[in-house]
Amino acid sequence: MCYDLAKGDLRMKKTLSVSIGLSLLLLGSHTLSAQTIQQLFAKPGVVGDSLSQGFYGATVESKTQDWAYPVLVAKQAGSNVTYNKLKGPYINLEDVLKGNCGPICIASAIIGGNASTVSLPTHAGITGGEYTSALKTSGKCADITATKQEKDWYWKNWYTFTYRWITVADCQEPDKFHQFGLRDSGTQTEIMEKNKPTFLFGSIGANHVLCTALGTSTACLDDARFYRDVREFFRRMAAMGSLKGGVIFSVPNVTAIGFVEQYKDPQNRPTYTGLKAFFRSSVSSPDQVLDSTEVARIVQSLTLINNELRAQATANNLAFTDAKLLFDDIKQNGRKLASPSGWSPGNVRGAWPLPNQPGLFGLDGVHPNMLGHAIMANELIKAINSKYGVNIPQVSEYNAWYNDSLNRNPVDLKNFLTNTIFGQFISWVIGIFA
Repeated sequence: MCYDLAKGDLRMKKTLSVSIGLSLLLLGSHTLSAQTIQQLFAKPGVVGDSLSQGFYGATVESKTQDWAYPVLVAKQAGSNVTYNKLKGPYINLEDVLKGNCGPICIASAIIGGNASTVSLPTHAGITGGEYTSALKTSGKCADITATKQEKDWYWKNWYTFTYRWITVADCQEPDKFHQFGLRDSGTQTEIMEKNKPTFLFGSIGANHVLCTALGTSTACLDDARFYRDVREFFRRMAAMGSLKGGVIFSVPNVTAIGFVEQYKDPQNRPTYTGLKAFFRSSVSSPDQVLDSTEVARIVQSLTLINNELRAQATANNLAFTDAKLLFDDIKQNGRKLASPSGWSPGNVRGAWPLPNQPGLFGLDGVHPNMLGHAIMANELIKAINSKYGVNIPQVSEYNAWYNDSLNRNPVDLKNFLTNTIFGQFISWVIGIFA
């Protein structure tokens, strides 16, 4: 009996020791995760394009910048990023169509400017950005590497005033988004090299392909330029020596965004049939449609680009999110959306919102709304947690929907463009100049 009691006591001690050991292990793991999050996000940095900057409904302004996906992820990780806040250029379509922005507001927005500035932003994402511009375009120069030949006049001798040709910088003024977003801090790449971030949001691939959908042309595709510049960009990021992690995502299928829609030519001409911009009621030129041959070329380039982005993530120990798979799935199957109590306003659609139909895009059919950015942030958080073994909490997608003015009070843009006098005028203007 004494032996059995002792044996039982021994088992109890072993069990207690194992339990304590496991508890300490779990506690240590939790502490390690917390420390790792702090180390990863000690100084996050952002390079990017309109998705990262918070472009929404044809403009960038502080209220849309504040909900952009890098800002959300950094906040969830207990950190923050700093950026020059914009008030334009161009206009917020939602505010205009809902009557919240009158003539003076519209004029001010079109001119654009800064609501506030910082001396050196840690968030350098810029509308229109791609890996090429991240290397070459600053807030002062469209291409800091551009040069031109210029006459240099001098006295050849005491009686001969002549000239020689010399090479000088050719600094052309960049677009307003770069001017207001980067100011005098340098290019996106240079800003990261000055900041030396510990975590990098490094996705600038979309515009290498998105240009085809926006322009209904494949002329902008340049795979060789993409390969050259994406590799140079990540070489310079690795050379900083400061990065402990980061995340990039693939380019979504640009032929499936809300900006383009299927069109069949009444005369069955193959080059007039395909994808047209949503605001066109018909197609009068092959230049206004992406036909099947052009779509195949886009898909080929998209595959090459996404394979390279995945390879860069692997080579640089960065988390990777397959955004193409995400948006394709939402477009085909929707995404469940529900409150904590279980009530749902409906599944999220891969389009802009309509009554009783939540959507993730803004009114331009290209850029995410507040809910869309929350969804993007959560997919990146999942990838970061999986890659680095941390536990960053997710954003509440329901709260994002609840606070999203476009989802709560949708605007049927196509109906507006078709069935109102002002809308028909806008459609006519777009048709003339787009």
